[in-house]
Amino acid sequence: MYFIFFGVGVGFIAISLLLGGLADTNVGGFAFFKPVLISVFLTVTGGMGLLLTPRFYGTMGSVIVLAISFLGGFLLATLLNYFVIKPLHRAQNTSTFNKMDTIGQIAKVISPIPQGGYGKISFSISGSLVTSPAKSEGGDAISKGEDVEITQIEGNTYFVKKQ
Repeated sequence: MYFIFFGVGVGFIAISLLLGGLADTNVGGFAFFKPVLISVFLTVTGGMGLLLTPRFYGTMGSVIVLAISFLGGFLLATLLNYFVIKPLHRAQNTSTFNKMDTIGQIAKVISPIPQGGYGKISFSISGSLVTSPAKSEGGDAISKGEDVEITQIEGNTYFVKKQ
């Protein structure tokens, strides 16, 4: 039984790594039913069962090994969820932003914008420093170091005006 748990757990981890996005799903709305947590539970339960079985004999020994193995698998999967998966998920959600949310934001010109040409701006959003190509909204030249306001976005180009 422990060989099966261990094999299925390791196989599930390998498949999850190959398929990538499989590890980021919830089943039935319960966080513990994420495939990566199930695979950790199965692998640890099977591995602990394999390691402990030779140390305990008889029917009572089998029950003790099963209980310790299940508890160990559940404990490690829970710890992994709360101390690794959840913090990584929160960090991922805070580092992304919607470009349209930058309209009206103040940025600094880090590469001069020549008359009718392109330069570069820098601004901070969602805890990240972003640099991007910029063009003056009125076609005016804007010097390096000046503060500008983002007025619109076309593709990856930010249109700005002097403050």
